[in-house]
Amino acid sequence: MSTPDPSQAPDDSNPQSGQTVLRELHGGKVNALTDAYLGTGDAQEHARLDAQHAAIGLMLGGLFPERVRSIVEATLERSSGNPNPIILDIGTGSGAWAIAMAKQFPDADVVGLDLVPVNPSSEQPHNCRFEICNVNAELDRYPSDAFNIVHIRLMLQGVKDYHELFRQVHRILRPGGIMLVLEAAFATFDVNKERIRAEKPQDPSRNPSFAGVEKVHDLLSGMSADLWERVSGYSFFLPVGPWVTDPIERQAGDLMRTSALRIAIAGGPTLISFGIAPKEVDYWAEQVEAELMGGKVRQYVKITLIKSTA
Repeated sequence: MSTPDPSQAPDDSNPQSGQTVLRELHGGKVNALTDAYLGTGDAQEHARLDAQHAAIGLMLGGLFPERVRSIVEATLERSSGNPNPIILDIGTGSGAWAIAMAKQFPDADVVGLDLVPVNPSSEQPHNCRFEICNVNAELDRYPSDAFNIVHIRLMLQGVKDYHELFRQVHRILRPGGIMLVLEAAFATFDVNKERIRAEKPQDPSRNPSFAGVEKVHDLLSGMSADLWERVSGYSFFLPVGPWVTDPIERQAGDLMRTSALRIAIAGGPTLISFGIAPKEVDYWAEQVEAELMGGKVRQYVKITLIKSTA
C-alpha cells in the first residue's frame, strides 16, 4: 500500500468554486465547511484512511461483502436500459474505495465526495472523479435518479440529520438502486466481544445525532414503508492489533492498529477544541500508543454493514 505524499497535498481552496475548504485548528488542518466533523484533512490522515480501507477490505473479502456481489454487479451492468451506471461515494476520504471501484467496474463512473480535497495514493482512473461537498447542506445540487449505488463508509459522525441524509440519498438513487452503509460503533469490545465501557459518556454537544449511529438500521427500517423497499444488514468484529490467530484477521488487525495510532494524533485538534488542555491530549495520545503497541488490552471494533434498496 503506497502512502500519499505530503508534498503533493492539495491547497486549501476548492477548485470548483475557489472557496476556502481547509482551515487551521490547533496545529492541524480541518475542513472549513462544517463544524460537525473536525478530523484533519491532510496527507497523513489520508494515509490512515488507506490503512483502514485495507483492513476493512480484508474482513469483507473485497470492496463489498460477497453476499451483495450479485446485486452490485447487476446494478452496475451496462445495458440499453442502464447506459451509464454511476456510483457515488459519500465521505470518500483518501478516495481508495472510489478508485478501486472504478478499476473493478470500468463501465461505471464513480464520483467521490468529501469535505476536503482528496490526495489519492494510487492512480486515479479516467472514470473516477472527486468533488468537494458538505452533504449536510449540498446534496440538493445532484439531480434525482442520478446514481445506481450510493456508498457511505465511516462518516456518519459528521452528519447532523441522518433522516434527511437518507431521504436525499433515496432521491438521487435510480429506481432499484442500492445504498451501502458501513459504520462502526463508537466503542471498543473485549475478547468476548462485550462492550468496553468508557469512564465518561461521549460529549454530544458537537453533533447530537452521533448518539444514534448504532441505530441506523432501525431508522432505515422505519423509513422503508415510504422510501426503502428492503433493508438488511449484519455486523462483524475487526481486531485492533495483530493479536488474533486467524491470518487474515491478524493482518487486518495490524492495519487497524496503524489506523488507530494515527487517530490518536489526528484527533488532537478536535479534542483541544472541546476544551481539553493540549498537554492532556498529548498524554492521552501517548497512553493510546502504549496500550496499542504493548498489547495489554485486546480489543475489537464492531462494524455494521447495511444494504437498502430504493
